[in-house]
Amino acid sequence: MASLGTVLIDAFDTPPRPSGTISASSTSRPVLRSPASYTQPTVPSSPDPCPDPSHATSSSAATAASSQSHPSLPPTPRESPQDSPVLTSQPPPASAAYASSTFPFPPPVPSFHPPRVALPRADSDPSNLRSTPSSNLAPASTAPPSGALTPQLSFSSPPPSPADVYETLGGGALYALIGARLWLAAQQLGTLVNRERKRSDGSGGDVPQRLERDLEVYGGDMWVWNEGEGTKMTRARIRYEGDVRLYQHIVKAPYRSLSSLLPTPLANAEYLHVAPPYSPQDLHALLVELEAHNGDPTPTETRREGNDVSVGPNPTSSWRPKIVFEPTPPSCHAGQKEWLERILSGIEVLSPNHEELLSFYSIPPIPLTDPTLRPTIERIISHLLHLGVGADGQGAVVVRCGKLGAVVGTRKAGLRWFPAYWAGEDESRVKDVTGAGNAFLGGYIAGLSHSSGDPYEAALYATVSASFVVEQMGLPVLLTPSPTPRPTAEQGNQSPSSGSERWNGDSPWNRLEALRARLDLA
Repeated sequence: MASLGTVLIDAFDTPPRPSGTISASSTSRPVLRSPASYTQPTVPSSPDPCPDPSHATSSSAATAASSQSHPSLPPTPRESPQDSPVLTSQPPPASAAYASSTFPFPPPVPSFHPPRVALPRADSDPSNLRSTPSSNLAPASTAPPSGALTPQLSFSSPPPSPADVYETLGGGALYALIGARLWLAAQQLGTLVNRERKRSDGSGGDVPQRLERDLEVYGGDMWVWNEGEGTKMTRARIRYEGDVRLYQHIVKAPYRSLSSLLPTPLANAEYLHVAPPYSPQDLHALLVELEAHNGDPTPTETRREGNDVSVGPNPTSSWRPKIVFEPTPPSCHAGQKEWLERILSGIEVLSPNHEELLSFYSIPPIPLTDPTLRPTIERIISHLLHLGVGADGQGAVVVRCGKLGAVVGTRKAGLRWFPAYWAGEDESRVKDVTGAGNAFLGGYIAGLSHSSGDPYEAALYATVSASFVVEQMGLPVLLTPSPTPRPTAEQGNQSPSSGSERWNGDSPWNRLEALRARLDLA
């Protein structure tokens, strides 16, 4: 697995919001309780893929209450008259047999084959692709998204002195790789990390040694350092004022082209996690590059060994990664909807959170307690599956819904909801949700690897990965005691030491077994 996202330094003006911590020496296993509110979803009977925002709740009064509960998150403005919040492409209605059934999945989307939109060929200069929209697509917009769960503002004050700044690691790629690292060896994972070049004696650089050591704990093979001329680590300035987060880029995250990935260990990874700062439009450009790269009919490379020159197959001449895409929150608005729908056939998994998904279709945020949220999410997922996700429509849509858990949808087997790991009386175990969605996706990719691509089985691994990230502020604690392997079938393709690793004093495999038992899947 390779992650095309960011590993960055978050520089806090003020101490991060307080949260509980987990003792690394704790060995107690959590007790899982089934929340009383968790039930299998009902099949929406309406053929509409999503409702009009004006009917987002069961009554006008409920709609007003819904909008008042999010005063800091206004609905995303429409970009043009064509950006209707009501989807015009509707899947066939559910059959009566499924609508009245207690089958745990809503009806699968019929196996029709919508026409494919061919990706344009790459221009002579691929570096220009990211900012060159097709003529029939809406341009990128700066409209505020509804995806951010924490109200966010910009800074107006000057930066504080370095002595007053608290620095910690963050970034979508970081948390995704940690979510996968719970299940996979470090040698199976990787991401590019920018940093300033050090001096010959090892001094200098822009990454504190303390933070470098923190990364090395999880496995040095995971971090592919990029130290080009003038390169610096991505950095952001953050301050919390009550429930409002103030955020400012100090060193912006890079957009990496395919040509910058091919010479690195990331090339030829089976799964490619594409995370912020990439928008649907950015991913479209990457797909165009991949198509042009894989279309070379005679891929060769010249190798030199001393005075000898040989020509042979290029080991990176063909790379068709299974792409797992979580769009950057600022891109989740109606202006990017057409880009999103255009790239669906080129990705394996699409995974926004629920508010980001709603925002693509100009639907204001719906509270997690609103009974219309689940059917609304399900209708949009059905619409996306109708368009065709992945090769031949065999991909998945995974929507992360906070403490409601997540829903996985495929054309073949329909939709299934998975509850959050810490639910009901155990919700108090949740201390900080930063990076939980990224870790969920990292765990999801690891689960796909362990389950031969089962999109529903992978959600169990994802749920466990998120459970370790939310227990404390910052990254989970990894300990590797003396080997005490647990030779189970689940761990057959793991590294020898994986069974002995302890994260926050517990084993992810213990939690996976507990989750299976809780859901009657043991």
